Amino acid sequence: MYLYKNKVTIKEANDARFFSGGLEAYIKQRPNKRFLGTIRIGLYLYKAGSKNDKWLSRTLRYKLGEAPVILDSALIETSVKGMRTYLRTKGYYYPGITYTVDGEIHKGRVIYKVSLNKAYHISHVYYHIADGHIDSLIRSKRDESFIRNGNQLKQENLLKEQTRLSDLLRNHGYYTFNKDLIKFDMDTAEGNYYASVGININNEENFETYKTYKVNKVTIEIDKQGTDNSEKIKDTFNLRRFVYIPHHFPLNPDVLDRTLFIDTNTLFRQDRSTATFNRLNDLQIFKTVNISAVTYNEKTDSAELNFQIKLTPSKKYDLIFEPQAITTDQANLAGYSTLRNYGLASQVTLSNKNIFHNAEILQLRYRASIEAQRGANIPTRPFFNSFENSLSASLTFPRLIFFERIDRLLYKFTNKSVISASSIYERNVDWIRNVYTVGFSYQFNRKKTKFSYSPLEISYIKTDFNNENLAQQSKNDPYLQSVFNNNLITDMRFGVIFNNQTELKRKDFFYFRCDLEFAGFLLNKAYDVLNVKANDSGYRSFLGVKYFQYVKTYAEVRFNKYIDDNNRIATRFAIGVANPYGNTPDYIPFDKRFFTGGANSIRAFLPRSIGPGSYNHSGQLDRSGDVKLETNIEFRFNLYNHFLEGALFGDVGNIWRIKEDGRDEAAFKFNSFYKQLGVGTGAGLRLNLDFLIFRVDASFPIFDPRKPIGQRYVFKSYSDLGVLWGYTIFNFGVGYPF
Repeated sequence: MYLYKNKVTIKEANDARFFSGGLEAYIKQRPNKRFLGTIRIGLYLYKAGSKNDKWLSRTLRYKLGEAPVILDSALIETSVKGMRTYLRTKGYYYPGITYTVDGEIHKGRVIYKVSLNKAYHISHVYYHIADGHIDSLIRSKRDESFIRNGNQLKQENLLKEQTRLSDLLRNHGYYTFNKDLIKFDMDTAEGNYYASVGININNEENFETYKTYKVNKVTIEIDKQGTDNSEKIKDTFNLRRFVYIPHHFPLNPDVLDRTLFIDTNTLFRQDRSTATFNRLNDLQIFKTVNISAVTYNEKTDSAELNFQIKLTPSKKYDLIFEPQAITTDQANLAGYSTLRNYGLASQVTLSNKNIFHNAEILQLRYRASIEAQRGANIPTRPFFNSFENSLSASLTFPRLIFFERIDRLLYKFTNKSVISASSIYERNVDWIRNVYTVGFSYQFNRKKTKFSYSPLEISYIKTDFNNENLAQQSKNDPYLQSVFNNNLITDMRFGVIFNNQTELKRKDFFYFRCDLEFAGFLLNKAYDVLNVKANDSGYRSFLGVKYFQYVKTYAEVRFNKYIDDNNRIATRFAIGVANPYGNTPDYIPFDKRFFTGGANSIRAFLPRSIGPGSYNHSGQLDRSGDVKLETNIEFRFNLYNHFLEGALFGDVGNIWRIKEDGRDEAAFKFNSFYKQLGVGTGAGLRLNLDFLIFRVDASFPIFDPRKPIGQRYVFKSYSDLGVLWGYTIFNFGVGYPF
């Protein structure tokens, strides 16, 4: 009999959603893979290639096909045992699991019937700890325990408690202690599905108690580079906190002092050792970091440790050249259209590590690109008519400048200060633009969470017309005037990103990002104090240039749900709000506005081709907004060997103006915004190379808010395939859209 389907049914319906996925993971025999949940392409190709022994048939059968899965009763029994073990880890010690096999010979079904029965809960927690000092320490931290009276008896909580207790002891000087020395025993004889848990820690061999270790000495040695290892060491420095052996490597010892959290004459702490390792790695000037400890005086009451930290320098210079084939979506203001541009680019990045001998990293980046911008009224010669050159520089310090004390207090973070500057020159068929930016920021990073704070960033944007028709239009168009005015932006930003995708054991992952930006706030307050008045045009300026004043926030949430090895569901929700006020009450800068549509947004609409709201007018130039809402859902599935993947998706969203500006249905209103959401759907293919993903998505609108009321459900016209093809938009991209 061939295996066609596995099914797990759980008697307790309320608990089914918590355990069905976990139980299915223990099924040892899987049916043939299915495309879109129904079509078994591999099996069909195998059968098609079984007709003869020609080359094509052999390829279909052995290379592309998949042999039918023959039902194996031994694997069914193994699956049942695995399910019992899994449920035991969740506290269900006596589940009832049976199975039945039915169906036709070519469509065998295995149905696993599971009755969870009652789960065991914890009645009491007992400590059996031979060492009195350890017993007192553990009891003093009982409030942090993962094992509590009344909780369900789960193995995952026992493992968490084992790790917690081990970390607790190692952070109080018990260097030789490890979590394998912690044992648990459960007594389920109390009845009524209650169990007592015993936590056992025996003494060391010969009944000796565990010793706490103090740090006696720390030695930091940098490996010799290009010298004879037998050469006599000439540069050994006995500093206040450590012995420094640089072997002539030009690094200020103050840098190592700031990254060293292992203090002499104090008890050993594992978290301090780990923080030291992370900080040294994060300097990015060492290829390897090795921290080891040697114990001595173990037979006395004053056991001690000598730490040896060995560092291998990495290359001082990194030069990276990146040729690129690019595609962008750019609005043609003169032709009232948005088309895709294609072109070439190259980027050169030079990094100088430890440039001033304090582990600073200077990075210089130059990028040049050329594109062919096409559209109505645009000459086809020259072929490339859009150019961009950018030069940027950043200097990264491995500490919080001006906040050294806070830097040491946040030892579990890797902290940086970054000074940056950039210059961009862009020329296309519409404009010539120069952007100059300088800024300063702080970064605080942990394993899953990143914080950033930029107390000041200044951008000066100078834009000139490169199109005479556009210049004439701007005289009566406030939108174009806001784009082409010289702008000054002085802003302060906060940001946070949480991402647990790096945890390899998690198959579901969650991503959250939030940014908050204040522009013109500090400058305006300073002018208030100095009593600086507005000019004759009604606004204040700095160095003769009007500065913007606004507050802007953007938040994005993503959740990827793992179904099985071949299927996943990815979801995304994004919201952004920007409010201009004060010195510039009508608009925020063009570069800071929200746009929608395109390969990573609502794929059924070209970039900057929808919004604000339902406003749509012949010759409309402004497709920007101050409010943005987007949500996406995508079903991703394996097509062939996890090399070729498919996707079905739906996208919803739009942008709006936050204030009325005289345009109908352009401003965001709570009682009508949902009637103005663009809706699209489609399918895509992804070529997964592990290190890189190429994708193409074909999408078409379902609801188009640009249409007149009554004509917005455009899918009604798709019975005509020609209309459907005319509405279909193809998007190309690298990586997943979200």
